[in-house]
Parts: sequence; C-alpha cells; structure tokens
Amino acid sequence: MSHISSSLFKHFIKQMSLNFKFQLLILLSLTSQNLISQQGIKGQIVIDSTIWSPVAYLSIITDFDKMNTMSNEMIIEKADIDRSGRFSFSTKYLPKEDKLFRIHIAKRSDPPASLIIGGKDENHIFIIANSNSQVIIEDTCNTELFGDAKISGYYPNQMLQQIDEISSYIDTTNFNGSLIKADLVRSAILEKLRVYADTCSNPLIALYALYKSDFQENYSLNQRYFENFLTKWKHERSTYFVEFRKRIQISENYGKGFLLLIGSLLFIGGFLVCLAIQNRFKKKPNPLRDLSVQERKIFSQILEGKSNKEISESLNIGLSTVKSHLNSIYSKLDVNSRKDILNINLDG
Repeated sequence: MSHISSSLFKHFIKQMSLNFKFQLLILLSLTSQNLISQQGIKGQIVIDSTIWSPVAYLSIITDFDKMNTMSNEMIIEKADIDRSGRFSFSTKYLPKEDKLFRIHIAKRSDPPASLIIGGKDENHIFIIANSNSQVIIEDTCNTELFGDAKISGYYPNQMLQQIDEISSYIDTTNFNGSLIKADLVRSAILEKLRVYADTCSNPLIALYALYKSDFQENYSLNQRYFENFLTKWKHERSTYFVEFRKRIQISENYGKGFLLLIGSLLFIGGFLVCLAIQNRFKKKPNPLRDLSVQERKIFSQILEGKSNKEISESLNIGLSTVKSHLNSIYSKLDVNSRKDILNINLDG
C-alpha cells in the first residue's frame, strides 16, 4: 500500500513538473511576443484636421546637413493618423544601427514632401531609431504641431531633445540689444555643446551636438578639439561621420592654404589696386540687389541692432526662419557675421 502511494506521488510530481515547464514555455513565448509588439515608432498628437492631412510621413536622414531638405525619395513610410491623433510606424524594416529620422505632417493644400521650417506651422520632429527600438511621441499642444512633443522609449532621443534645448537658448535669450552680450552668450552655449559632444558615449548624439555647435564656423579656433574628437571615433564608418570627416578635411585644407592665400594676395595686390583705380568712376552696383523683400527687411533690422528674437517677433516669423534668411543674406553679401553687415558700404 505504501509502495502504491509512493508511485502515485512520484507520478503526481512528474505531471506537475511537465505542466510547469509547459506553462513556462507559454509565458516565455508571450513575453517574447510582447517585446516584439513594443518595438516601433508610436505617436499621439493634436492636429486640426481642417488644416493638416491626417497622415504622418517617416523620412530617413543620412547626413546632418540634409536635416532641412525634403524630397519624395527621403520618405520611407507613411502612417494614417486616427481621430484620437494616434499613428505608428513599424521599425522592423529599419537598419540595425542608429539612424536619424524625421516625422512630418503636410498641410492638406501641400504635397506630401513639404517641409515647413520655423514658425507656428513648423511641421516636423527628429528622432533616432533602429530596427529594435521603441520610440513614443506624445504632444498635447493645441497651437503648434509638435510644439510640446515629449519623446520617450529609446534613450538617445532624450539626449537629442536636451541638445535642441541647449541650442535653442541662442535664439530665445533676451540680449537687450547688446551685440557684445549676444556674442558672449552664444560663445558660452556653443562651448557647452562641444563639452556635451566630448563627454557623450553615443557617437550619433555626440556628432549631432557638434553640428549644433556650428563647428565649421569655429573649426580654426578649436582645431585640436576636433582632431581629438575624430581620434576618439576613428572606428565610426556611418555616413554621418563620413560626411563630417569630409567637412573637417575641407576646413583643414582651408587653414593650410591660408598662408598661400596671403602670399597670393600680396603678389597680386598691385594689380588689384590698379584695377580699383581704373574702376573708381564706375557706378558700383547696389550690394542689396540680390536680396529678397523679406531679406531686405531683416537686413534693415540687423542695422538697427535687433536680435534674432526681436526680428522674429517684429516680422511674425519663426526663429529658425530668421536664421535661414540670415544664412542666405550672409551668402549673397559675401559676409560672415552681423559685424560685417554693419560695415557694408551702401552708398554704391
């Protein structure tokens, strides 16, 4: 009798063990499926359906210099936005390594590949993702698209927003009309961005911080810093670093050729002086002839000593739009700073 009870007990234990293993396998399977289902880019935003088309577009950005460019070829996926403002993109088709992506929403009157930079109608946001990441975008702002967006999930996006917040101080700080104070504050912010890049352990984020620090403008003053940065990330072969190294090489060649340029200028100096004398009676073209109407308005306000923020408020345009116009003005007038603009001769 005792022997039968012992056998039944062993059989009972064996069955419990088999049941436990079976349940454990089911639990692991469900957990795995749950983790897979969590992967993706999901968002919820507030949109005015009378203005914005209820479709979100996902674009891949392979070069930081292309952040403000748009084409149909850059769009890799689209997702419908439901009545509650929710949309989602699958990440299983994305590259395994981190890439920079842009999510944008077009106006009903605009084609899908429409990018609005600056102002209340700015229609895009940037994120970092890969094939295994989960990114969640939540925005409750009723007045601006992505105006109060919070990104959670994949951790590099929190750092991305920190960098954007730091760089935004350049345009939002009130300089009270003092160009000296503006330059000091700007220099301090750019230095903070370089420190961020130097201490960041994520290569893509570190490089993003450097781009926000206007590295091409400050390369000659911080050449050793950039050399050390490239040494630190010498094994990075992403397109972002490939393009960055090209730009650094251009800056290096510029620096090496500076002395040669001076020598050449001295050599042809006599010729230039003679040419200037010959043309002294010719009417000089107006240096503002190539500026658009909006650029001329901004040019006039620069002469009045107004900051980017003041210009933005005066003309009712976004800070990013002001900066874009400033870059265009610098290019057309062949100058590098506000100080150069103040020295332009308008008597021609």
